[in-house]
Amino acid sequence: MVDISSIDKQSRTVFFDDGTKIDYKRFIDKFRLFMQGRIAGETLYPADMERFMRRTSSKNLTALMKGKKMEGYMEGSMDKFLTRGMKIAIGTIVTIVFLGIVVFYFLKGQGVIP
Repeated sequence: MVDISSIDKQSRTVFFDDGTKIDYKRFIDKFRLFMQGRIAGETLYPADMERFMRRTSSKNLTALMKGKKMEGYMEGSMDKFLTRGMKIAIGTIVTIVFLGIVVFYFLKGQGVIP
């Protein structure tokens, strides 16, 4: 492990304790690449969630589970926007309107309605 010994702000250079140096822009790029996907120096994978959850307190876990429960409820209710009765009522109204239009044009074609 190499530590930073100093940073020269005028020349924008970072010096390490092993004698190497790097310009500031390359240092930032390397640092961002190194820290990408890492928290507290550990690389995170989806399988790590269980390991991190065991470390947290029960109060945090309870809050998380309540949030997950509400999230699941919202996802489940998204496709149930209309209840069965509401769907039947809307279907009936649309059918009656459609049949009314058909009867109107039929009677108009027969000359009953001028």
